[in-house]
Order: sequence, then structure tokens, then C-alpha cells
Amino acid sequence: MLAGTAMLGLMLSAPATASAAATGRPTGCHYQVVNSQMTAAACSDANGGHYRALAVCKDEETGRVQEFVGDWRNNGSFSKAYCQGSYRNPSPGIETKVT
Repeated sequence: MLAGTAMLGLMLSAPATASAAATGRPTGCHYQVVNSQMTAAACSDANGGHYRALAVCKDEETGRVQEFVGDWRNNGSFSKAYCQGSYRNPSPGIETKVT
């Protein structure tokens, strides 16, 4: 019985240790449409996390909507997402993650 309790204690403490090593989510983020094919996003403080631009674009011929993503950044510079092929007129967005 005591061994089972000790094992349960180790199992419960392991996730807490892992989450303590995680860093923060980016703050001070903004995103915008740059032109008919591109969006850009940046965060003023990455807090150890990462961010990337999103572009939700529409194919004018088929009406199909698709999401395209930019590259991950963590240094305050712009991530850019581009509509591909015949997709145009993006709606901008941003995705953030804790790393």
C-alpha cells in the first residue's frame, strides 16, 4: 500500500515539474493585411514563446476558403503568411504557442 502511494506521488509531481519548465505566451501581438495576398503578425514580447501569422484566403472562382501560415518567430520581427495559387483577399490572424 505504501509503495502504491509513493508511486502515485511521483506520477502527480512529474507533470508539475514539466510545466514549470514551460515559458510564457507572447504578448503585445498585432496582425494586419499587407496586400491582397499577404498578412503579417508580430508580438512585442515573445516571453520565451513563439508566434506566426495566419492568412485565411478565398479562391474567388470556387469560393473555397483555406488557411495559410507564416514561419514561427520569437524575436519581435514580422511573420508573414501568403495566400497561395488563386487564393486572395486574406483575413489576418495570429497563432501563439508556449515553448
